[in-house]
Amino acid sequence: MTTQHIQLAIKADPGDVWNALVDGALTPAYYVGFQAEFDLEAGKPYRYTAGGGDMITGIVTGVEPGSTLATTFNGHWDPAIAELAESTVIFELGEPAMPLPGITVLSCRHDGLDDSPAAMSLESGWVTILSGLKTLLETGRPMVDAA
Repeated sequence: MTTQHIQLAIKADPGDVWNALVDGALTPAYYVGFQAEFDLEAGKPYRYTAGGGDMITGIVTGVEPGSTLATTFNGHWDPAIAELAESTVIFELGEPAMPLPGITVLSCRHDGLDDSPAAMSLESGWVTILSGLKTLLETGRPMVDAA
């Protein structure tokens, strides 16, 4: 099994980064138009929707508000992605290794992926989504304007 791990530093407070991760009113601006629907409690379902359909579904497996969100992951936007086995995504917020006030480090770890082309394509998706979150928080504007 493969793990994808993406980290980036964001010029924003941890509370703002956390809110962007879980607030369905904000996710469409950076998460390729997907709107998040979370019940932030372990064992509860979550989903990302777009165009009236489920794009990602799963179960919240762990929450430390403001610092960690762990979920299962099942993608539905493409047949090749839908065929992948259920995997796990963990978001963690932390401080940079050196003192940098106002900077939050966001880590995304996607565990339990096979080495298929579909699974490997998820990494570039995460880079785009997390870069979009960073851009939105740092500039107040989406990285890509809606079509």
